[in-house]
Order: sequence, then structure tokens, then C-alpha cells
Amino acid sequence: MGTMWGHRSRRAALACALLSAALGGGQAQAQTETAVAKAITLRPLSIVKLRDLEFGNLIAGPAAGTVTIDADDDSRSTTGGVGAAGGAPQAAQFYTYGGPRQFIYVTRGPLPVLTRAGGGATMNVSQLTLNGATFRYLDDAGILDLRVGGQLNVGANQMAGEYSGSFTITVTYF
Repeated sequence: MGTMWGHRSRRAALACALLSAALGGGQAQAQTETAVAKAITLRPLSIVKLRDLEFGNLIAGPAAGTVTIDADDDSRSTTGGVGAAGGAPQAAQFYTYGGPRQFIYVTRGPLPVLTRAGGGATMNVSQLTLNGATFRYLDDAGILDLRVGGQLNVGANQMAGEYSGSFTITVTYF
């Protein structure tokens, strides 16, 4: 057995010598490669209000009517005995933040009732509308520009004054 191991050892030594010669003599060679360690932390979904829903200045006539603010382009339209009288009508605007291309669901709370400052009268918002679907994706940066329009019911000879009320928007992410 001593001879057999000796014979194998000589073959191994010869293979090492040939490999060493092929690699450039007796110099050892090494190469280095770099890998990147990565992690993604998602910020919790958040929503920030940028502006309120404004129906603008209105003139209430002897007949009831409605005022509608379009969620897509802030345009205002009126029906019935309601006239538009300036102001700055606009849809409410929110930015929602989350992960890139994150799937979300947008819901609203109860429809608001606008109450006159000092009391004495109210007006109901009969609908709130979004500038898109209730199910959608955030953009590649994880942001969505969410706008909310609505329709306000104005009574016949509605009492003059400043009216306000609030509503909630909830964004759920998956």
C-alpha cells in the first residue's frame, strides 16, 4: 500500500505543478467580487390633506338646487335656483404615501352636513366623488394625488352665511 499512496501523491504533485505553471508560474492568483446587501422598509401608509373641498360663493334663489364640484378638474356647476357668485371652488386634495406601486382602497366616512356659522341652518352634501377608482395603485414613487369632489344641496332661499362641515377619507393598503 505504501507504493500505491506514493504513486498517487506523485500524480497529485505533478497535477499541482502543471496547474501552477498554467496559472503563471508559482504566483497565487485571487479575484474579488462585490455584492450589495439590500433591505426595503415601507413607510406606513399615510394621507395628508393639501386643501379642502370648496363649493365657493353661492346665491340661493327661491327654488332649491345643487352645486357640484368635479373631482377631476375643479369645475363647478349649478342646478335649480342656485347661482355661482365667485369664490374659489375646488375639489379637496390629499396626497397618500406608501410603497411603490402599492395597491390601495379608498373609502369615505358619512356624508357631511354643513352647518352655518352661528347656527340657524344646514346644507347636506349628497355625494362625494373621487378622481378615480376606489381600488388603485400608488405610482412608482409610492404617491397618489387623491381628489374629492361633491354635490351640495342648497335649499330654496337658503339662509346667508358661511357653512362648513367635515368628512373623512380612509386609505387602506394591501
